[in-house]
Amino acid sequence: MQIPALRYFAEVARSGSVRHASDVFDLVPSAISRQIAQLEERLGTRLFERSARGMALTEAGEVLLAYVDDGEQRLGALRQRLDDLSELRRGTVRLAVVEASAHDFLPNVLARFSQRHPGIEFRISVCATGEIAERLTTRSSDIALAFNSPSRDDLVLRARMHQPLHLIGAPGHPLLSAGPLPVRQLDGVAVALPDRSFGIRRLIDHAAAAARIRLRLAVEADSLHLIRNLVAGSELVSFMPPMTFTRELAAGTLGAVPLQGTSFSRASIDVLTARGHDLSHAARRFLTVLTQAARPRPERDAP
Repeated sequence: MQIPALRYFAEVARSGSVRHASDVFDLVPSAISRQIAQLEERLGTRLFERSARGMALTEAGEVLLAYVDDGEQRLGALRQRLDDLSELRRGTVRLAVVEASAHDFLPNVLARFSQRHPGIEFRISVCATGEIAERLTTRSSDIALAFNSPSRDDLVLRARMHQPLHLIGAPGHPLLSAGPLPVRQLDGVAVALPDRSFGIRRLIDHAAAAARIRLRLAVEADSLHLIRNLVAGSELVSFMPPMTFTRELAAGTLGAVPLQGTSFSRASIDVLTARGHDLSHAARRFLTVLTQAARPRPERDAP
């Protein structure tokens, strides 16, 4: 990547011989000498003291050789970094995700990926649904996991995970005894809800208005984790997609029942990127793993 004259100069400087440099580069000695003379003319200074004993560097030549050596070291480091990136030995992936995806799904995908590619660094922002698109389009994040993302020309939907909203509460809560549960049966029920920055909350408010019911808001919070723990130990109920409570359901610390209604059943967690954003090699590889993990698994036939 250096200009030829610098490479010829460096070889002569290290060996003290034009003849040696001509052998290395398979050029006649006069061609090497001409290139060095032109370099001296361009720089406006002599680089060598010429004598019968060979070529000795001047003070200016010593400075130039140090510059060339530094450039070669930088070039070697650049090549190593590029090799590391192509082999996924290093790199950075920036994610913007809604909290619903951060309970089990994303940590599991990250753990598997990091085990295979420990040199990849992740920078993760847990965002409100409304922030996701801005982070992608401003290139603040490479990949996003959003709740019920709207169709936009500047975003690309890479995968969609069906995540119908459920009513969750303490095991044995009377509202969880049968399902799917009609929304109208929730009129006047005390609930703990995420605040209005959450896509889940907007879906709940819309469904309640459409059913002409009033939910009795007892707790509003900006943390699904807090709400999940709260309803597990109280009479309050809340609404969440399955990926936020699968572990607790299996452990018997939470109960859940699906909700009737198209708006609830069509809820999803979506994998998004910005249109026209060239992802790094690491981000492209992680996107492939993420979209594969988001695909529904085929159900096994009963034995």
